Amino acid sequence: MTEARKGRTKGIKNRNNYGEGSEVENPNGTFSRWVVIDGRRYKRTGKDRTAVRAKIADLRRQLATGEYEAPTAKHARDRRAGTTVTEAVTEWLTDDMPARNLAPSTNDRHRYSAAHAIRLLGHHRLVQLKVRDVEAAFKTLANEGQSRASIVKVSATLSLVLQSAVRRGDLARNVVAVAVIPASAPRTAARRSLSPDDARTLLRQLRDERNGLAFGIMLRCGLRPGEAFALHWNDLGDNYVNVTRGLGRSGGKVYISDDLKTAASKRTIALAPDLTDWIASHRRDQKVERLAAPTWTSSELVFTTPAGALIDPSKSRIQLAAICTAAGIDPIRPNELRHSCASLLADEGVPNELIADLLGHTTTRMVDETYRHRLRPVVDVAANATWAQTKN
Repeated sequence: MTEARKGRTKGIKNRNNYGEGSEVENPNGTFSRWVVIDGRRYKRTGKDRTAVRAKIADLRRQLATGEYEAPTAKHARDRRAGTTVTEAVTEWLTDDMPARNLAPSTNDRHRYSAAHAIRLLGHHRLVQLKVRDVEAAFKTLANEGQSRASIVKVSATLSLVLQSAVRRGDLARNVVAVAVIPASAPRTAARRSLSPDDARTLLRQLRDERNGLAFGIMLRCGLRPGEAFALHWNDLGDNYVNVTRGLGRSGGKVYISDDLKTAASKRTIALAPDLTDWIASHRRDQKVERLAAPTWTSSELVFTTPAGALIDPSKSRIQLAAICTAAGIDPIRPNELRHSCASLLADEGVPNELIADLLGHTTTRMVDETYRHRLRPVVDVAANATWAQTKN
């Protein structure tokens, strides 16, 4: 059966000129569209798509009849002075954000943050926005129960909006850059790592769990949850695993992406013999499950739902927490298995450079500052030093 062709039918020319697009819905519910006429770009905004098209048609008529009057410099300054935060955020989302070529999940995060900015600050004139206004908005978010990390994301998005306005000369300074997030904002719980004893206990428990190998690979090899759940069978060799893809998120749904977090994320990791045996056992178990299932979505994935579909890493937290409880250890999050891998290796004396290579980092900074947790309760380097001993 021939697959349906996507996009325009071959031979049909795109009716839009270079630099044009279709009507785009803005966060405030309006629609906008850019058009190019005689080499110049024009933007029109309306309450719906029909209104935008009507304005563009009127613009074309005015240009054709000579009735169009270009905005003067004073008019442009007056217009910019009256720009609200809502309008500035909407313009950034529509015009600036697409040019940054961000991942869909990052675009979703900016839109989510923009919605908070518009809700709390949208009525303010951009040029009249004060530091106290921004800090009051941050305090409101904290009082609503938003974590410090969430407020940081709102601050980052709003700062990018104001930074663009400063660059264009529409604004004198970026007040968000100096605004302080209130100390009352709850902080996200600190990451933690398993002790060697708890790690060994968890590994024993994982051997009897469905998809327990996924968590085992995260703990033993330092894979991110998205990297583990995106593995294909052809990524696994006799004694190695190729990490070449991960999971992305767009509109609340996960998908497989070839764009990993850093340039060093694509890597080949050698596997210990017991992991190789575990993989073979998992392959046999999946084959039996696939034959018994009424439907199976993908035979390529190493880890799947009971119907053979892609696993959402966010939903795997519940399973891992239950496994930890059954093993008699405090529940741990999937990404903390990666932290545990780094900490356990560092505790054995593995150099940070090698740990960074294993985790897929380009430098050791993240290992030093984030992933390496101290497992030994006593720092014994001073006691074991020999420099103070008297030489005979």
